[in-house]
Amino acid sequence: MSSIRRRRLGAATFTTAGILSLGLPAPATAAEEPSVLRVENRAAANCSDSGSGSIAQPYCTIQAAVNAAKPGQTVLVVNGRYGEKVTVTRSGEPGRPITIKSGTGVKPRVGVTTPDLVDHAFVLTNVHDVTVQGFRTVPTLAESVLVSGSQRIVVDQLELQSPEGSAAPAIRVTGASGAVTVSRNRIGGWNGGGVAVDAGVTGAVVTTNAITFGRTAGILVTDAPGTVITGNTVVAQFAPGISLAGASSGSVVRNNIIADGDSYNAAVNAEAEQTVELSVSAGSVPGTTADHNSLWSHGESPAYSWGGQKYRAPAEFAAASGQGKADLLERPAFQLEPGPYMSVVPTAASGSTDAADLTGITVPDTDSEGRLRVDHPGVANSAGGFVDRGAAEFQAYSRLAATLDVSQGPYPLKVKATATAFPNWPDSTTAYRYDFGDGSEPVVSTEPTASHTYTAKGDHLVRVSVAGADPNTALKAGAVAVKVNEPGELVNVLTVTPVAPSQNQGPLAHWFDLSASTSPWRILRYQVDFGDGSAKADQTWGSTTHDYAQPGVYTVTATLTDEGGRTSTVTRQLKVAYAAAGFTAITPTRLLDTRLPGMWGLRRLGPGESIDVSLLKPSAEATVLNVTAVDPGQGGFLSVYPGGAPVPGTSSLNFLAGQTVSNLVTVPGGVYGRVTVRNGSGGPVDVLVDQVGYYQEGSGDRFGALAPSRVLDTRAVGGAVVPDGTVSFQVRGAGGVPADAKSVVLNLTVTEPSSGGFLTAYASGTEQPGTSSLNFSAGQTLANQVVVPIGEDGKVTVANRAGRSHVVADVFGYYGPSGDSLFTPVVPRRLVDTREGTGPVGANAFLKVASGAPAGATGAVLNVTAVTPSSGGYLTVWADGAARPGTSNLNFLPGQVVPNHVTTPLSAAGAFDVYNPAGRTDVVADLFGYFTK
Repeated sequence: MSSIRRRRLGAATFTTAGILSLGLPAPATAAEEPSVLRVENRAAANCSDSGSGSIAQPYCTIQAAVNAAKPGQTVLVVNGRYGEKVTVTRSGEPGRPITIKSGTGVKPRVGVTTPDLVDHAFVLTNVHDVTVQGFRTVPTLAESVLVSGSQRIVVDQLELQSPEGSAAPAIRVTGASGAVTVSRNRIGGWNGGGVAVDAGVTGAVVTTNAITFGRTAGILVTDAPGTVITGNTVVAQFAPGISLAGASSGSVVRNNIIADGDSYNAAVNAEAEQTVELSVSAGSVPGTTADHNSLWSHGESPAYSWGGQKYRAPAEFAAASGQGKADLLERPAFQLEPGPYMSVVPTAASGSTDAADLTGITVPDTDSEGRLRVDHPGVANSAGGFVDRGAAEFQAYSRLAATLDVSQGPYPLKVKATATAFPNWPDSTTAYRYDFGDGSEPVVSTEPTASHTYTAKGDHLVRVSVAGADPNTALKAGAVAVKVNEPGELVNVLTVTPVAPSQNQGPLAHWFDLSASTSPWRILRYQVDFGDGSAKADQTWGSTTHDYAQPGVYTVTATLTDEGGRTSTVTRQLKVAYAAAGFTAITPTRLLDTRLPGMWGLRRLGPGESIDVSLLKPSAEATVLNVTAVDPGQGGFLSVYPGGAPVPGTSSLNFLAGQTVSNLVTVPGGVYGRVTVRNGSGGPVDVLVDQVGYYQEGSGDRFGALAPSRVLDTRAVGGAVVPDGTVSFQVRGAGGVPADAKSVVLNLTVTEPSSGGFLTAYASGTEQPGTSSLNFSAGQTLANQVVVPIGEDGKVTVANRAGRSHVVADVFGYYGPSGDSLFTPVVPRRLVDTREGTGPVGANAFLKVASGAPAGATGAVLNVTAVTPSSGGYLTVWADGAARPGTSNLNFLPGQVVPNHVTTPLSAAGAFDVYNPAGRTDVVADLFGYFTK
C-alpha cells in the first residue's frame, strides 16, 4: 500500500525508454507510424507472396513478409493457421526493429509438424533488432523458438507448449547472443523445459513468463553470465524451477515465484522430494544475487541449492549465503493444478503481493496476462513499490460481468446495462463506464446499472468497464451485442420435413424448423405441439425433431413468444406415413433372450408385461423378426408392435401352455427404432427375438411375388433329415426364382419329427447361425415363413437340431434386382375374424378377404391364424382369382390356435383367398403391410 496510488513506479518508472531497454518496441506517434506488411492466408484474403503486403493483397506466408521486411517495419499477421517454419534473416536497426506480431486479438498458430518432429516455429540466426510477439506455436520435439548469435531480440507474449517427448526447452537462446529479452510468454507441457539460455550468451533478460510443468528446468541458464531472471512464475515438475549452471556469474534472480506442482509430492514420486526450486552452481555464485523470491516445496524437501549446498528455508539460506533475506517460503495464491496449462493468476493476496524489488530492474507495464500493475490498498509495499512477485499481478477485480435486459428489438429501443463486479478488496470509490457503441457519450456512474435508448437501426457492442480510484485497477467486461431493428411483426414460419434415415430415430421422425421466423425482438420461446398427445417441445432455439409412433394425420401447433411480449401461433395438418422400402436380408441376429442375464435379467415376461427391443437399423421402415415363445405358463399370445404405439388388437404369435413355438413377424418401425413385445397370456413366458432383415427407404432389394410353388419335400426326395444334419436345395431357377435373386421367401414346414427340436434356415455355404427358424414338438406338423439369403451356389440350407424330421419348403417370392415392388408397412390391423361374423370356414371351402391395400398393390404381408379347427389340416393362401396352388401356409391339429406369417400375391382388386380342405376352422387375418410397384 502506498500513500499515493500511482500507475508508474517511481525509480522503476515504465517509460518508453524503459521499455526499449528491454528491447520492446516503443509505441509510434502518428508521424512515426511504421509501414506494415500484412499477412493473411484466408481463402477470401486474395493473398500473394509476390504482392506488397497490403490489406488489398496481403502475403500468404509469414516467411515471405519477413523476407521483405526492412528496419522499422511491422509484419502484421492476421489470425489463422500458418503451417510453416519462419526463419528470420533480415535485421532492424537500434530503435527501429523489425517487428513480427499478431494483428488480431486471437493469436495466430505457427509451425509445421515434420516426419521427424524436430522443426522449429521461429528461427533467428545472426540477426539483430527483431521482435517476435503474440503467436501460438505447434509443439514438436524441437524448440519452438531458437535464437542464435543474435543481438537485441525480443520474444514476447507467445503461447508455447514445451517439446513433447524431448528434454528441449520451448525457447532457446544460444551462440554469441546478447541483450535478448524473453518476456510475458506462457509455456506449458509435460516433457521439455521452458527457457534455456546457453553458453556464450550475455545480458539476457527473462521476465514475466508463466512456465508450468516441464520435466526439465523451467528456466535453465548455462555459462551465460549477467543474466537477469525477474518476475517469472515457474511451477516445476522433476527439475529446479530456476537453475544457473556452469559459470553464470553476475546474474540476478529476483521477484520470482517458484513452486512444486501438487501432484508431484513425495508420495507420488520420490524424485520430486529431492528437487529444489532454485539451483545456483558453484561457478555461478560469484556476483550473483538472489532475493525477493517466493518459493514453495513439498514436505521437508530443500528449496535451494547454492554452490552445491542445499537449504530448506529462506532463513537458513540467508544465514549461510547472505542472499534471500526477503525471500518467502509460502504456497502460491493460485491453484496448483495437476496439469500442464494451469493458471498462475493469483486468487488472493499473499506475501508476494506488492512485494517485488525493482531496484535497477525495468519490467513491462503489463503482466503475463496483459494487465496493468496494481497497488493493493490493504498490503504494505514491502520493497518500495507495488509490483507483485511472479508473472501475474493480483488485480482489484477477479471478474466483471456485463448483461443487457434486452439484446434485440425495434427502435426506439431502451436497454439497461448491468455490471456485476467481483472485487478482490473493498473500494468505495468504484466507478463504472458504459459505452453503448452508437457514438453517444459514454455514461460514467457509481451505479452498477445504466440505461440508454437507441433511435435508429444498427448493430452495436456495449462495453462496460470498472475501476477504483487507481486507474490501473480498470477491468473491462466482454463486449455485449445489441441489435436494433426496424419496427415489425412477429412472423411465425414453420417448416416440417421427414428426418433422413439415421442411427437413433425411427422412420416416422420429422424435423420441425422455426428458424426462418422473424421478429424485430429476440424470439424467446419456441413451442411445438406435435398433435399426438406427446409432451410439447418448449425451448429457446428454433428447431427440434419428433418421433411419431404410428402413421396418421396430426394437427401440429407452433407458438412463438418474443422479447416484446408478443405471441404468434400457426397450425398445420401433417400426414405421417411409412415410405415404400426395399429389403435387406441379414444373418439372423439375436436381439432378445429373456433366459440370459445380459438381455433381460434372467426373468420371464410376466402376464400383461411388455419389453422394448432395440433394432439393428433404428430408422428402418419395418423390421423382419423371428419371435419365439418358450415354455409359456399358460396358453395365450404375444403381440409385437412399433415402440411407442398403443397396444394393437392383433396377435403375432399364439401358443399353448408349455409349447415352444416361433413365428415370423414383420413389424413397422417405432419410436427411436424400437419394437415392443407384449405377453397377452395369463402366465409367464420366455421370449426370443431374432432379426433376419429390414426394409429401408432408398436401399435394399425389391420384391418379386410368385405363385406358391414347392421347392423341397424330403418325403418325396432324400428322406428325413437326421439329427444335426442338413439339407440343401436349389432355389434360384426353381419355382420362378430368377438367377439374380438375393434372398427368398419360403414357407418352411416340419412334419413327422421323431423328437422335439428346431430347424434353422440359412444361406448355403455360410456358417450356421445360432438362431432357430422353426420350433416343434415330437410328431408335430408345423409351418413358419422364413426370409433367407441365398448362397452363392443358388441354394438354401436347412439344419435339423434333433431327431429325424421331414422338411417341406414352398417358395412365395424373392428379393433382388429382378423384383418390381417395394414394401410399405402399416400399423397391424385386423382384416377378418370369422368368429365375429361369417363363422368358421367349412371343409373344401375358401374365404375371400379384401386386403385394404391401395390399388395396384402386388402383394401383402399377413399374419394368418387358424383358431380351434374341428380336425387336423392346413390353410392355403393365394391371390384371389388365380389357380389355387398345391401348397400350404399353416398346418394344425384339432383344437389348436396356430398362426403363421404369410406373404401372398394379391388380385388386381387387392384381395386374397384362404382355403380350408377339411373340417371347420375359424380364420383370423391381420395385415402388416403391402407391396407396390
